Amino acid sequence: MDVDLRDLLDIAVGEPPHQVTAMAVRRTARRRAVRAFAASLAVVLAAGATAALAAGAIGNGTAPATDGHAHARAPSYYVGTFWDAKRRQSVFAVRARATGVVTAVIRSPLAHANCGGGNVGVAASAGQTYFMICVTWQGKPAGGVETRIYRFGVTRAGRIGGYSLVPGGVLKGLWASNIAAAPDGSEVAVQVFRPDRSGGLATNAIPVGILVINTQTGHSALWRSGPYVPGAVQFAVAADLSLTRHGRELVVLGERCHRSRSLARCGGHADMQVRAFSQAARGGSLQRGRVLLRESALAQRSATISNAFITPDGSAVTAAVANCPSRGACVLSVARYSAATGKTLRVLYQVRTGDLYRGYFERFFASDPSGRYLILDAGAGSKRVNGWIDHGRLVPLTPANGDDVVYETW
Repeated sequence: MDVDLRDLLDIAVGEPPHQVTAMAVRRTARRRAVRAFAASLAVVLAAGATAALAAGAIGNGTAPATDGHAHARAPSYYVGTFWDAKRRQSVFAVRARATGVVTAVIRSPLAHANCGGGNVGVAASAGQTYFMICVTWQGKPAGGVETRIYRFGVTRAGRIGGYSLVPGGVLKGLWASNIAAAPDGSEVAVQVFRPDRSGGLATNAIPVGILVINTQTGHSALWRSGPYVPGAVQFAVAADLSLTRHGRELVVLGERCHRSRSLARCGGHADMQVRAFSQAARGGSLQRGRVLLRESALAQRSATISNAFITPDGSAVTAAVANCPSRGACVLSVARYSAATGKTLRVLYQVRTGDLYRGYFERFFASDPSGRYLILDAGAGSKRVNGWIDHGRLVPLTPANGDDVVYETW
């Protein structure tokens, strides 16, 4: 309880304060297999509960397939936010994969801004180049919020090579909670919200949409959440964003349910769908798009999709899927699905966790730009672990205790 309360407080409180987003609460709730969601809670504070994972681990996958642009070996460094128990605070840092040693602490290049955040606030591109969200929130009324997107590189020695503001990366009056980068770094995509007139933001707020920004020219295009159609099942919020090579397609794992113009009315019954939007730099409506994978179409009726990303060539979706029957243990699988047919191509990793109400937990799932190396924070046997998937097994990363990590990528 203390750990999970800390996770949400870390989202809500900082220097200056973070804000609790719809996805921050919704994603945390999904990973506890709690389907109910507060309808219109104001952004101030949130809390959650958890339980220990149980049962034995299963590692029966094979090494992920590559598309010809993979690393010869796993990246030397990864970045992430973790809890420093000694200092009793979260730290945004670079770590060496082989030793777990912190080689650099990632600082805010903007005074009084919160950078990185806990809800996918950093994205990786080729050559150990990263893009991060920095948010300043100067209070009410609305307009006090501003998001900036910065780029930084990690050197061969694991140091920060400097920060640079992305052209077109100043988003006034908007708060971004999720970022993805094209494998070559040519584009970034961010989900953006606009506070109401009082400066508040409901936890089930509908985002303005997803902005795709060309990192060289600053040109941006909006994939909007509307138009709103009363009574229809529509896009409500994005859980994951990804881009194919050169940013040709934007791929979104999103909740679809009933909604009003500004608030989601999912009631715990959203259908998670992976949809592709061609010509990402053009913009359009998130109500359209090509369906690549649909939770309701999975072979197991009790299965849920918690995370999903497109491979760089656009041929497959890599997803974390939990199958939690009403009785018995849950099985968390990381698998590749055909983007053309939705059929399973390969299971990369599996772990048997607790049951639906006791013990199932998966905090985050991330991929490197090649789509080959995957990081998973989830249940493995009788404990929670933080590690990367290597030939069907989970190799621990530091911190090895999955409870101490907010988010990581490489």
